[in-house]
Amino acid sequence: MKSRILLSALLAAALSGLTTEACDLTIRVACPNDRTAGGTQVCVDGVGCALTDDLGIANIHLPTNGDFNVCVTTGSLPTGSTLATNCQKVTCTGDPLLVNFVLRGDFCGTPPPQGDCWLTGGGTVGKTKGPPHFSYGGVVYPGCSPKAADGGNWNVIDHLSGLHFQGRHIVVDSCSGVSTKSPPVNVNVIDFHGDGSIGGIGGNPDATVPVTFVGRAIDNLEPGGGNDQLFIQVMSGATVLLQIGNSAADPATISTGNLQIHTSSCSQ
Repeated sequence: MKSRILLSALLAAALSGLTTEACDLTIRVACPNDRTAGGTQVCVDGVGCALTDDLGIANIHLPTNGDFNVCVTTGSLPTGSTLATNCQKVTCTGDPLLVNFVLRGDFCGTPPPQGDCWLTGGGTVGKTKGPPHFSYGGVVYPGCSPKAADGGNWNVIDHLSGLHFQGRHIVVDSCSGVSTKSPPVNVNVIDFHGDGSIGGIGGNPDATVPVTFVGRAIDNLEPGGGNDQLFIQVMSGATVLLQIGNSAADPATISTGNLQIHTSSCSQ
């Protein structure tokens, strides 16, 4: 069931950006120390409800552009946990959306020790108002497993060029860096690579072709916009077809959204 839920969420994210009339919303309910709350009900007013999986993740499709109210049903929270706020407002403009609800209380316990890591993220790069240059979103090694959804699914929409990149068959190369409180972990850098496809959207007639890619995400602070950093380079042979940031050593700072590195579910 866990793999099916994850795959459904990832496939939904893969379709985001192909239309300006809908958004795919990913919701995660977790403690500051990254302990997650499976079976928590999250609802979008006028759209519907879903239950988080054991990674604390739920996905809800928003059918139209506009503002939506996203709420956690407090009666479904784990015993010993609370939320500072159980509702957040999101605005759908056709890009992937990520909302985090942070749990507090005795349920959360203490931070996990250093170990392997995995990544969730969603947001934009380039401009905080008006159409962004890039939209990104997805999961790398969901639940710290290289087998779940074949290592994950990472999507980038290049709005200026009219390109949609979908990364699959992802391999995490390393987890490194320093301790952060977003959530509390002892690593804040994840390096990964894989293959996938890229093709034209929104009037761009470019055919979909196979590609390889490398990526680095740096989880610096909360909130992520203006703080977290991302590098993605997509290549067909020796030709670069899409790139965010100058290099892994000089990644781009994200404009909106978040990049979160987790160590929950990782073997120590």
